[in-house]
Amino acid sequence: MRGRCQVRVGSVRENTVLPNASSDNASFMKRIPLLCLVLLASAGVRAEWLTLTGTPGDADSSYVQVDPASIEVDGAHRTVALRMNLQAERLNRDGVRFRSFQGVATVDCDARSARYVSASYFSQPNFVGEPAQVKHFEAGDVRPVTLPGAPPELAARTVNAACAVRPKQAPRPEGTGESLPR
Repeated sequence: MRGRCQVRVGSVRENTVLPNASSDNASFMKRIPLLCLVLLASAGVRAEWLTLTGTPGDADSSYVQVDPASIEVDGAHRTVALRMNLQAERLNRDGVRFRSFQGVATVDCDARSARYVSASYFSQPNFVGEPAQVKHFEAGDVRPVTLPGAPPELAARTVNAACAVRPKQAPRPEGTGESLPR
């Protein structure tokens, strides 16, 4: 008995022909569920970055991305992961030279503002290599979300997009025939 297993990771689909179950590779067949579990788990930890502006992966251009799956909701506050690649090297206010950075920001939807909670600065474009600096910003060290070189309204659009995310609703009870009020 031959089978075909399709695995989709991101936008790549791989087809794997499985060996005949009656062959010497029968032990391989017993390991398929474990293999599928490992593939699913590894696919789940990778961020799916949404590009807001620019061409992702182009080291010679600036682009901004957010990870929509990372958004956490706490009342009127949101936490979101974002990153930016810069066309040219910049100097942050702590004196660190960088070409790309990845950070976590909190968004206050009532005040329509956002500040960085942490940031990793990379000397290479496209977030390659070890960070040149990793910073965690305390409540008193306010670093507003600015996106150097990006259109000025992009930070405001990022805030608006994060605030549009609503808390997840509890699932409706099954079999009761009643619907919850909206």
